Amino acid sequence: MSTIRNLDISEFSIVEKPETHYLVTVPISHDTPFEQEIELVVTETKKYQLRRLHDASYGAILPVENLYCGNLNGYSALYIELPFPTHRKGLHVQPKGKYLRAFCKGDWNNLPGRYTEILAYAKENNLQFCGSAYEKGINELVIDTLDDYITQIEIPIKTE
Repeated sequence: MSTIRNLDISEFSIVEKPETHYLVTVPISHDTPFEQEIELVVTETKKYQLRRLHDASYGAILPVENLYCGNLNGYSALYIELPFPTHRKGLHVQPKGKYLRAFCKGDWNNLPGRYTEILAYAKENNLQFCGSAYEKGINELVIDTLDDYITQIEIPIKTE
């Protein structure tokens, strides 16, 4: 908890990530009602025999093309990060490589503004993104209000 408390959520950092083989994805579109999204996630989670829903991390995937086109709500999938590594067929592989990491504090309505800042930072630093942005809440189990919610955003950086 002290790590989150001391986190500078205004900063951008470049991190090296290993390939991740244990993301269960649920396709969504802008038209998918929130209740249906939750139902799809719960159904998919049951397939992996988690004891409790909070045994896994949850997030969303936003294709980089949508970022560049200004479609900042154009999510393609929700994901469940299983708490154990596995190579089961059908799981989404998050590619290894360099990622820009940023954070957004507050409810999800703040994310489009943060993505605008990320794109400005990338332009200033000659960074090009590829693939998809991965978002996940990092403190939802310990907050009282959505104003304190922190979303971690990681976007793959295109390398030569």
